[in-house]
Amino acid sequence: MEEMREVKSPQESVSEALKRELGTLKAEYPEITSAAVVSSDGLLMAVRPEGSTDERLAAMSAFLLSSARKTGEGLGWSGLGYLLVNHPDGYLLVAEAGKATITLTTSPRAKLGLLLYDIKESAKRLKQRLEGD
Repeated sequence: MEEMREVKSPQESVSEALKRELGTLKAEYPEITSAAVVSSDGLLMAVRPEGSTDERLAAMSAFLLSSARKTGEGLGWSGLGYLLVNHPDGYLLVAEAGKATITLTTSPRAKLGLLLYDIKESAKRLKQRLEGD
């Protein structure tokens, strides 16, 4: 994904920064049907498109990532990159972003290679933002 950094004002809120990051991903990948930043306890922090409020998906995504992390720890793995769920109707991608997660749903036509790279990069930026610049 091309670097689409906007000049942000010093007063840009965390909420605005989260929405901007999701908007950038959504603009680059039209196959994304919804994008959200979810707290570790499953609460929506930001969502794109506006008006999407699938709180159940947010809670389940946080649970899935937590379960995957615990499974990995049981196997002796250190850390978790992302979780990918493949379904005939599309994909669910969940990536850790510090104390939050990025959750994306896509159409089945999504180009996963670049999207997986970009979701990890977005997660790094969001983690830095959420932990205080």
